[in-house]
Amino acid sequence: MAKMYGKGKTAIESEDQQKRRWQIELEFVQCLSNPNYLNFLAQRGYFKDPCFINYLKYLQYWKEPEYAKYLMYPMCLYFLDLLQYEHFRREIVNNQCCKFIDDQAILQWQHYTRKRIKLINSVQENAAAVAAATQQQQQLQQQQQQPQTNGGILAPSEAASVAAAEVANPLQQATLQNGSSSASQSQQQPLTAREPAPTQTQVLSATHQLPQQQQQQINGLASSGAMKLELN
Repeated sequence: MAKMYGKGKTAIESEDQQKRRWQIELEFVQCLSNPNYLNFLAQRGYFKDPCFINYLKYLQYWKEPEYAKYLMYPMCLYFLDLLQYEHFRREIVNNQCCKFIDDQAILQWQHYTRKRIKLINSVQENAAAVAAATQQQQQLQQQQQQPQTNGGILAPSEAASVAAAEVANPLQQATLQNGSSSASQSQQQPLTAREPAPTQTQVLSATHQLPQQQQQQINGLASSGAMKLELN
């Protein structure tokens, strides 16, 4: 609990006094987020006091994570850093400068929730897209490795397609066999009806027989003519 009481505590302070001082410093640091309060301090001359400037330097321990987690208005740390510069302490006295800073702070608070929601949504969308891409890659790798690891066992979708192809194959084979048998029968019928081609010797003998047949016909005509003359 000692860290909650701030830094620079002395041995004279009791535990309750240290706790009260920590609460006061917490409230004062968060008040620095209001530009109008800074303008009030500048007009009262607090920023010209060296002791007060050293106090502002001391309050920088609230930037440490173990103390910053108790702040409800983290913008106060930004103004605490600006108060370390003399130029800002001198310009914050001007009312126009204070009003400009106040307007910008109000706009930031108005759009802070909307910007934060957009940022969170964009981060979630990117994370979802990355997760989907990695999942697709893993599925592709599993599909590529599955035939090797399963020892030739097909996936359910592939098995169904193969079964359908096997069912269709017998019908195709039957139609092909019927077509081939009819074609073979049509080819065999002309071959059985045809006579064997004549050989060379048969052709030569046929050519020799033609003059003999002609001579016999001539002789027959001559004999018939002689018989007619005798009858006359």
